[in-house]
Amino acid sequence: MTETSETQTYVTKALKEDIKAMVELNDHIYSSEWHVPEEYLAELMEKNPEVYNILNTEEGIKGIVSFFPLTKDIYEAVLCGKLEEKDISDYLLDYSSPKEVYLYLISLIVDIREYNYKNYSRQIIQSIPAELKRIEAKGITIKEIGAIAISTDGENVLPKIGFTQDEKSYKYPIFRASVAEVLNAIRI
Repeated sequence: MTETSETQTYVTKALKEDIKAMVELNDHIYSSEWHVPEEYLAELMEKNPEVYNILNTEEGIKGIVSFFPLTKDIYEAVLCGKLEEKDISDYLLDYSSPKEVYLYLISLIVDIREYNYKNYSRQIIQSIPAELKRIEAKGITIKEIGAIAISTDGENVLPKIGFTQDEKSYKYPIFRASVAEVLNAIRI
């Protein structure tokens, strides 16, 4: 649990009752092209309830970070724009048995309308190493982590947390990292 001078904040796994607030935050931050319906999040959480982490405050959810475990083929298809994010639910893996996964960092959202959004950003980013270690502790090998930067902020943040921009670029810049690179970059 992390405390700020004004409010207590902490990162937890999202629950189904958090979906509405998650969608509202997403819709405030991203353009309509990236809006997602509540039903879609519910479907994803039904397939794998461990993919969304949220930053809770006394005022509500102020951040989201989510990693989607995929097979290599699906992961590459998403990064290269051959598979739309809206179709990922058909391919989302669960964490029920040890296996290899490729993690797609699908969202790293902070409520930038808040005066202390930088603190929220730091807290959500500092939660990433624990999440990666939690997944690995289940006996799962994370082969690679990938992301698409849909904003200038994303392009600026991803290198700071261990990602390298791929030489290939499609509609949006692609970034990739190993677990070791992320853990090394995010020193708590």
